[in-house]
Amino acid sequence: MSVIEAYDIKARKKVSMKDPQPYLMKNGSWALKGTSSETGIKLFKIVGRTKPSITQSRFEAFKNLFTSRKCECDKEC
Repeated sequence: MSVIEAYDIKARKKVSMKDPQPYLMKNGSWALKGTSSETGIKLFKIVGRTKPSITQSRFEAFKNLFTSRKCECDKEC
């Protein structure tokens, strides 16, 4: 998954965005909404007229979280 960066006002620098979701604005432009990896505040980044493609959906992230867990017996369950 590519790292999406946006400006964090609290940290006063660009940080990586966690859980970016595409958002269609009223004027027809697309943006990305997410949370800051450092401070946890909401981030918003305008990306243009074409819909952004995000490689990993929220469902796939949860699926990977639960399928890659290891048991107490050192086996992948």
